[in-house]
Amino acid sequence: MIQSDRKLIIVVVISCILLALLGFAWKQRTSIPFVTVTLEGITTPFAYGSARMLAGIQTGISVIDDAIHSTSESEEEAARKAYLEQKVVNYDEVVAENIRLRQLLDYKSSHSEFTMTLAGIITKDYGTWTNTFTIDKGSEDGIDVNMAVVVPSGVVGFITDVYPHSARVQTILDPRSAIGILVQRPESRLSGVVKGNGNAPGTPTMVNIARDGDVLVGDKLVTSGYGGIYPKGLPVGNVMSIENDSEGFVKNAVINPSVDFHRLEEVFIITSSSVSAPTKPGLETKLVPQTQRDQVEGAKGAIKP
Repeated sequence: MIQSDRKLIIVVVISCILLALLGFAWKQRTSIPFVTVTLEGITTPFAYGSARMLAGIQTGISVIDDAIHSTSESEEEAARKAYLEQKVVNYDEVVAENIRLRQLLDYKSSHSEFTMTLAGIITKDYGTWTNTFTIDKGSEDGIDVNMAVVVPSGVVGFITDVYPHSARVQTILDPRSAIGILVQRPESRLSGVVKGNGNAPGTPTMVNIARDGDVLVGDKLVTSGYGGIYPKGLPVGNVMSIENDSEGFVKNAVINPSVDFHRLEEVFIITSSSVSAPTKPGLETKLVPQTQRDQVEGAKGAIKP
């Protein structure tokens, strides 16, 4: 046990002496060349390797830091760009809505003869055999069947089905629709009927015009007021072309509607009107006098005794 303690003491003393000598030699490295050269030769590779390793670590940390910083800036820039784009979209939408509502308000103000309810379109069903849409107003808002639907540019259609908080509108483009019209040109004032055309859904047709009927390309058509649904004088469209019927007895006029149905977002429903519909003249039923032939041979189709 004592011998082991002596060995430990000797090792500690020798280590202390060596450390003291190394410390003295390091302090005197400039005055003792062989010590300096030896130490530098021993420490230079380690110092170079350590420097290279530290430089690599520093470079890696710098690259990682730059990447994180760049990623953060890219995310912030993308978020800021998306925010600005959404702000521009919202601004454009507000401007477009203000323009539409201003036009609707001006139309309502200039047509005091009508009581109108503004409604928004919530669904559209535009096809070959139907051309309808649904609005967000119904019986709870005073909407009823057969009320006319209009916009500032002209006639849209009429109400066909009513529910408590919605209603269906059948447009004048629907093949099942028919609307009485007048040629607005003073020299003509020809009356007729415009129907939807399933073969050309976007262009209704003024049908069964007499061969000598006074209608020209470019003529403006307005509602005639007959039928009790549409007040008189509302724009319907313009004549695009005139085509002769296949049998040659009548002609038809292709109409360009005054309303752009693909851009409709809000419409007016005319709930009441102070404009009275044209009255139909009362005709007294008269029998045609019998001719001499009728008296002798009897009326055509009568059963002889």
